[in-house]
Amino acid sequence: MHGGDIYRNSIHFDFSVNLNPLGVPPEVQWVLTEAALHANKYPDILHEQLIGDTANIFGVLEDEIVYGNGASEIIMAVCHALNPRKAMLVAPCFSGYEYCITGGCSKCDIVYFALKESEDFRLTEDIIDSIKAEKPQIMFLTNPNNPNGLLIEKDLLEKIVSACESVGCTIVLDECFLPLTGREKELSLAYNVRKYKSLIVLRAFTKTFAIPGVRIGYAICSKKQLADKIKAHLPEWNLSIFAQMAGVECLKHMDYVADSIRTINSERKSLINGLKELGLKVYPSDANYVLFKSNKTDLAEQLLEYSILIRDCRDYPGLDAGFYRVAVKLNNENSGLLTAIENIIRGE
Repeated sequence: MHGGDIYRNSIHFDFSVNLNPLGVPPEVQWVLTEAALHANKYPDILHEQLIGDTANIFGVLEDEIVYGNGASEIIMAVCHALNPRKAMLVAPCFSGYEYCITGGCSKCDIVYFALKESEDFRLTEDIIDSIKAEKPQIMFLTNPNNPNGLLIEKDLLEKIVSACESVGCTIVLDECFLPLTGREKELSLAYNVRKYKSLIVLRAFTKTFAIPGVRIGYAICSKKQLADKIKAHLPEWNLSIFAQMAGVECLKHMDYVADSIRTINSERKSLINGLKELGLKVYPSDANYVLFKSNKTDLAEQLLEYSILIRDCRDYPGLDAGFYRVAVKLNNENSGLLTAIENIIRGE
């Protein structure tokens, strides 16, 4: 189950998807409109301008970059390309990894490293012993983790990567939410990916620039050979001309992210305080989304009566009924959510 199902519900506020609350940059919106004039042309099968601009930003080689129809397409291609026999996931984490492993690697066993609720689902060094004991061939890790939003600090991340390398494990590091935390340059491994043996860093324009309908994501790989394997499992022309033009424009507006971070940090604090005042258990977050727990296991269904959609997290491994994730949005939207939850709790 994923968020964003506005097609089978009448929704006014969608808190189930974690997008930049400032929305689509005006320049990107204009380019998407302009792209319609080029719909009679094939897009560039090699994504040359996109790849060139991305390589310049991260200081990597163009041959180490793979573009896809959203990060989800790349995840599936990675699973097909590497075809591992054992994968490791933390629990809870993004459900899309398990979906792609199950669909792309029919003989792959999945082992979980359980994050503890008593530690606010924070990743600890205990995972290193688990990696060495289990010896997975692939590991998916999200920074910050989804659904709880806590960042993995650089020293621990480096130790995890080293442990994976010691057992011959490829690590797929999902950094799709990292730019919106304000600590990208400090924590990202994308800028020095070539120092690692077998690392794939996932990125997407979806969350940062609020364009999930465009479908565009990319991977930065530690080796050209690794990128080539992934590309071999992607279809030709997998990016539309809308995606290519929007992506090129997005890369020109990284300053837009700085404004977004200031808004997110302020609104996240207010949202967390508001949820706590309602008597809910709220878990700390560094991201543009918040995990909380309620004794009302039908809260998501009741909020639909207010035309509000939130993410019910009971399908995450390690979570059960009563866990919910909400995006950090603008003040008026967050206030509307809090008012609706208060009304439900009070039975109004």
